[in-house]
Amino acid sequence: MQSANAHAHHPVSTYVATAFWLVAALAFAGTLLRGWAARDLAFGGLLLAVFVTISTGRTYTVKLQDRIIMLEMKVRCAEVLPPGADAKLARLRPKQIVALRFASDDELGALLDRAVAEDLSPRAIKQAVSIWRPDYNRT
Repeated sequence: MQSANAHAHHPVSTYVATAFWLVAALAFAGTLLRGWAARDLAFGGLLLAVFVTISTGRTYTVKLQDRIIMLEMKVRCAEVLPPGADAKLARLRPKQIVALRFASDDELGALLDRAVAEDLSPRAIKQAVSIWRPDYNRT
């Protein structure tokens, strides 16, 4: 049975970064206020917190871009291909759909058919593109 609680988002990497930040904050406070010899622990915790935060931000950015590209491809296929042909996108994995974005409008339908029929890898899809549509907006 589905419920809102079953779909709660628990960003583990955010919790990890927070834990490292708390270790760093306690170690800095202890070093400054109590004279603890925890300066290295404080800097290490701070470094790890920053690293995890940056990694999480990059991961989220790429996932969001992939979702936007998948939506863009659904709209593009609905506009360029015959009615109903865009339904084939549902048979592809997200990375395959992302790879299809490079195909020109003229070759999109045939490449979509081939990607579904042959279960082409994203790399194979990109290599099959003959008229390349560049993506200058990817970060």
